[in-house]
Amino acid sequence: MNFHHFILSSLIIAFHFIPCRAQEDTGFIPLFDGSNLDAWIVGEKGGFEIINGELVTGSHDQGDNLFTKAWYCNYVLRLEFLLSEVGNSGVLIRCDPRAAWETGAEVQLLAPWTPWRDDLHCTGSLYGHVAVTNRPDETTGKWHTMEIRCDRNTVAISVDDKLATLARTDTVSTMEGKLLCGAIGLQVNHASKAGQYAKFRNIYIRDLDLDPAYVSKGFYETDSVLRREAYDAALSLGAGMIEPLATIMTGEDPLAKSGSKQILFDIVARATAPRCEKKYKDDVAAALEKSAGIATSDFTRNYLEWLSGMINYR
Repeated sequence: MNFHHFILSSLIIAFHFIPCRAQEDTGFIPLFDGSNLDAWIVGEKGGFEIINGELVTGSHDQGDNLFTKAWYCNYVLRLEFLLSEVGNSGVLIRCDPRAAWETGAEVQLLAPWTPWRDDLHCTGSLYGHVAVTNRPDETTGKWHTMEIRCDRNTVAISVDDKLATLARTDTVSTMEGKLLCGAIGLQVNHASKAGQYAKFRNIYIRDLDLDPAYVSKGFYETDSVLRREAYDAALSLGAGMIEPLATIMTGEDPLAKSGSKQILFDIVARATAPRCEKKYKDDVAAALEKSAGIATSDFTRNYLEWLSGMINYR
């Protein structure tokens, strides 16, 4: 067994004993709550409709796929799905809608009689890329829960609170070059038999990149692409990241310290831009003052005070 297989096996064992619903439930917002498709790009050909609070695709491969308007990098997606006898759909992750399968990956949703598929192409697999390690219940005509966790270069897929697939995408050759940020998509039903369908309800997402603690961990990644992703998320959070960045800057990791120093500067640069909103600027100024007052390092304190001076000068 090589090192990567050992690590992956260990992660599978760890995840297997943690029901996905036992995770913290705060921070989830609806992508579909049964009332509208405001969060989605609806194609001209249709393909999906809301019936009795459920999102239904029964178009026999004649409509358009649905994609979220927003792009997400790291997140936990939760939904419920139901397939008809030979229903065939999927959830696309981290994709560009203009070339969804080329840029992203599909989490398969497939009735097992369409015909029966192997573990690389069944429900819960990263279709054609990563096989399930724990094949889920594929009973049709029944609602199932699914959780997809995209955590930097790790993707974990659970069905009915049981881990089905765990992948380190950076070790999967067929996923080389795939996006780490992108839209979320729902594939239009494309069963080979007419009259079939897939249904969805209660689609919720927790954007991990809105959590300063999660974003902070990205500053310690050895992969420069993942660090850059964390830098962008930190810059978007603005004032909420100043105290965590000051903490990182006080630490010993040279890469993390360098990154935190730069992003602190970039946040202040944004706050002092001519068209910056006053509230954003005031929030950044207050966060700098607070962080400087509790800094345990003279170097960090002096840097924060210097940044505060830049804001006050403007």
